[in-house]
Amino acid sequence: MRFLKSFNIYIFILIIFILNKNIYAIDNKNDVNENCPHKITTLEKWSNLATWKINNKLPVVNQNINITGPILLDISPPALGTIRITGSGMLVWDHKQGLELRARSIMIYDGGQLIIGSEQCKFKYKTSITIYGESIHTEVNQTIEDGLNLDFGQKVIGIGHGGTIELHGETPKTLWTKLNETANPSNQIITVLDEVSDWPVGSELVFASTDFDMYQTETNYIEPCKECKKNQIKLKNPLKYSHWGNITKGIDERGEVGLLTRNIKIQGSLGTSCVNSPLVCEFFKFDTFGAHIMIQKDFKNAHFQGVELFQVGQSHVISRYPIHFHMCGRVDEKGGYEKPAYIQNCSVHKSFSRCYVIHGTHGLLVNNNIGFDSIGHCYMLCDGIEMDNIITNNLGLLTKAGLLFPHDRSCEMCKRVQPYDFNGNPTQCTECEAVSTFWISNANNHFVGNVAAGSESAGIWYIFPEYPTGLSHNEGVEKKIKPYLIPARNFTNNVAHSNTNGLQIDSGIKITPPSIKNPEQLGAIINGRYKPRSDPTDINSDPTPSIFDGGILYKNRWRGGWARGGHLIFKNFQIADNAIGFTLASEGTTPEDPAVGQQMYNSLFVGETDNKGQASNKIPLVNGRSYPFGENTLMPIRGFEIYDGTTTLENITFQYFQVPASMPQRNISAIGFFRVDDWQDSSKSGFRNLRFYKVDKEIHFESSLRDGDKTSTIRDLDGSLTSIPNTVLTRNLPFYKTNKCKYIPKWNGLVCKENTAQLFICNGDSSITNYNGKEAGIVAIKNNDPNQFLGLEGTPTHSPKVRFQYLVYKGHHYDFHFPHPTPHYLRIQPMNWEISENFTIGVCIGISTGIELKVTKTSSGTDGNSNNVRELYPTNSKSQITESTYYFDPITSILYAMYYQDNPRLGDNYCPSTGCEELVVRIYGPNYGRVTGDCQTLAYHATFTIFDEKINDKFKNTTQIENNNFVYNSSESYRGEIFLQFNPSPNNQLKFECDQCIPSTGIKYLELWVNGGKNSSSQNISIKLLTNNNNINLKQYNIDINNFQNNSWTLVRIPFKLLKILNNNNNNSSEANNIINSVVSFNGILINSGFNQSPVYLDNIKFIYDN
Repeated sequence: MRFLKSFNIYIFILIIFILNKNIYAIDNKNDVNENCPHKITTLEKWSNLATWKINNKLPVVNQNINITGPILLDISPPALGTIRITGSGMLVWDHKQGLELRARSIMIYDGGQLIIGSEQCKFKYKTSITIYGESIHTEVNQTIEDGLNLDFGQKVIGIGHGGTIELHGETPKTLWTKLNETANPSNQIITVLDEVSDWPVGSELVFASTDFDMYQTETNYIEPCKECKKNQIKLKNPLKYSHWGNITKGIDERGEVGLLTRNIKIQGSLGTSCVNSPLVCEFFKFDTFGAHIMIQKDFKNAHFQGVELFQVGQSHVISRYPIHFHMCGRVDEKGGYEKPAYIQNCSVHKSFSRCYVIHGTHGLLVNNNIGFDSIGHCYMLCDGIEMDNIITNNLGLLTKAGLLFPHDRSCEMCKRVQPYDFNGNPTQCTECEAVSTFWISNANNHFVGNVAAGSESAGIWYIFPEYPTGLSHNEGVEKKIKPYLIPARNFTNNVAHSNTNGLQIDSGIKITPPSIKNPEQLGAIINGRYKPRSDPTDINSDPTPSIFDGGILYKNRWRGGWARGGHLIFKNFQIADNAIGFTLASEGTTPEDPAVGQQMYNSLFVGETDNKGQASNKIPLVNGRSYPFGENTLMPIRGFEIYDGTTTLENITFQYFQVPASMPQRNISAIGFFRVDDWQDSSKSGFRNLRFYKVDKEIHFESSLRDGDKTSTIRDLDGSLTSIPNTVLTRNLPFYKTNKCKYIPKWNGLVCKENTAQLFICNGDSSITNYNGKEAGIVAIKNNDPNQFLGLEGTPTHSPKVRFQYLVYKGHHYDFHFPHPTPHYLRIQPMNWEISENFTIGVCIGISTGIELKVTKTSSGTDGNSNNVRELYPTNSKSQITESTYYFDPITSILYAMYYQDNPRLGDNYCPSTGCEELVVRIYGPNYGRVTGDCQTLAYHATFTIFDEKINDKFKNTTQIENNNFVYNSSESYRGEIFLQFNPSPNNQLKFECDQCIPSTGIKYLELWVNGGKNSSSQNISIKLLTNNNNINLKQYNIDINNFQNNSWTLVRIPFKLLKILNNNNNNSSEANNIINSVVSFNGILINSGFNQSPVYLDNIKFIYDN
């Protein structure tokens, strides 16, 4: 028995039908044979003139007719106008071959019934209903005027209050199956998994793509075949593509084969070209004015079984979908229906707007259907209010972008429909690009055994609006229905392949009009976090898990799966042949759902299977196999991708992540990290019981240099990767190296027997920070070793950036420095620390005079949100620091303080449950903001001073430096009392000259402090080294002072190697290198400028040794 028809699915559906075993009886008091409606004795034949008592003649072309009595359709009438079936009206199909009904619309309400077959007497012959109409400009908009004024649109079969529609076509036992052998273009006879000997000759089939390109999906027809086995089919035409038909390396990638043809066919007639708005015709050059079926509230019965819908849906109007239950409320027993509604064993193909739509409707059974070649979401829960629906064993293929809502649109459509947002900025494509084969906007539904086989965006998308959208919004707000808090009811054994993204669990929908603050268009995709709760009406209730049990995700061009949210559990997944297998995410800072993380258990990842695919539609074929997204086929392949938030992997197998011998430059790893990452992984993320088989690289750390790339980490909890339990894996950077670490070259990472946590350094008020023309940034130094440094740029949520997120080792000391004056309000937020743990931290203030410091510690909440704040007081030495004191070193200008965690942290919380705790540093005084907050030279480096309060005696030969160059003003100096004034002009220079006192090796930087005075605009000075060889002309290093803050001291640190560059065009030659290397020492430095400027002030000119 194939995967999707597993025993538990059938038991689940069987229980439903046993409880409702009589739901298919025809509702008519005169029925003498409830099993076969065409045998009802009161039926009058359409072909009988007496049936039409008013005119005594049969209806003619384009005639509107009202059916108010029981009629048997025994002939094919001419093309009619609108048919209305009301009161005691009943239109029942005779059980015979070839009946066709053509009409502009059919309206069924107030007791009217349209019946073809029944559950016990399925219709065995071919019949069709064709709904015709030329264009939106000519057709009548159908309404029911009964006080409700229900709108049904044009070219419609509409079922209103009191209306019944019963469509029951006989179908083969199996309506879609899987290949059991690979089907190649050379194969005329194909072999499938199930018996299909009852599939009728001439029927149309659809073959799912089994590769990255969804357009490898194709159709064919069944030919007679005496030699075929019961599970074989003979095709009329050769296949264009190969379709995989094997279980490969533990992954079931057998392609689906679906039967599209049904006995009952409802279709729209089409013109030869687009007759619509210019916008619609711009994207769709063909006629998209299809037929549609709409069922509205208080219908009496609605059952669709074994129906084919073709050329249906209307791309230009909302709510014009192939089969659409529209605002019906409950349609099961809880809604008062003895005969619960359902759609099963149907097919929709060539749809111009969706496939099966559940809108404001609950308790509907959608089972064993096919949706193929559709525009917009195929299977759709519209507003996010829809619950208790049973969506099982359905197949969806070839889902394409549409125009109706932003989340239907492609990037191109997005920009064309709404070029600009509310603030006049170009619309971002992230508002759109979400079209999905299964669009699940409320997780409280049964979703079992479905297959999403090809979508422009996502195969399956669970989306989470804050409240229901559209027509359901007011009801949702009144009833406190919050989709983002609702746990997943039942997700079991679903499949997604040949999409851009397979399974997507993330994001929200904008439910408010655009505004200055939120300029995105109504209905746009926005950030939204899934936080399932025990009481889904109350965000403050306890988190509860959403469990996703069983899934196969393969051959998706970007990701097999992406899930972001609260407590999400994934188990029993099979994931293979994707660019990225699966990514679990939370938040790049502190999780919005702080107490919980995401877990994956008992799953299999395969890098590359034997399903090698084929080239098509911009999918390249390299090294004998098709490749997914990007980078000239060199995009790194990752099985599980680590991102932000706390993630746990347990009992996971990774197989066949192997680098091709012919492409050694291609990076393939079982585990990898989110690339070009601005955010931070959790120090508590970890794995246990991992297994690797034929894996060249178990884990890979990226070489990119965003903050998140630098702080990548994961823990090996049991040694199943590193053979050492409770180790941490980090990026191979000096900052993370200790004597407890081992470098693993093939991983580009370190394995360390260290205990990690996180430190967030936050600028609490950037509005008054003096950035002095620099980008926001920070540098951490570990254990007073300047070689163990890590600079971060900050998270991109604020401009300028204000949050810097470090991964640190417990038991080590860290100092922090800034490329600009230290922020006056600094918040230090430890994350993932335990009660009673403590550490010391240093913060460079940058200046020791003219400032005041205040240091506080919060408990039970962050600064401004806590009633428990205590002030720390100064002590006389670093050795005397406690959790109640701090020390400010006047020599180095570094403030040292101790953090002590007062409260316990539980579970996956980053912080104690009582609230995050913080150290807060505030800087006051007249000299605040005047000096760059970089104390590295004073704290760690050996130096060779040129000028600091006085000129070094080694530079006694210094010329052109006179007394008027010295400024005596302690309140204006960087440090001390004296600094230099330089008046730049072509004829003026500062020349610090010595007798070969500057060695050519062993120096790392030249450092000086520069102040542009009260007017630093249009200022520029140059520095060059002096030699005693007149034939060596070294290049000048230019310092642009234009962006420096007025009257502020800015640290300029010049790499020494940049001063040792020849001033010619041959610097890369071996000759130039030989010339530079021949210089043993230099004779000093020259500071000058090529034009007249206002004075520039200099202080603390030093060479920094490379220690």
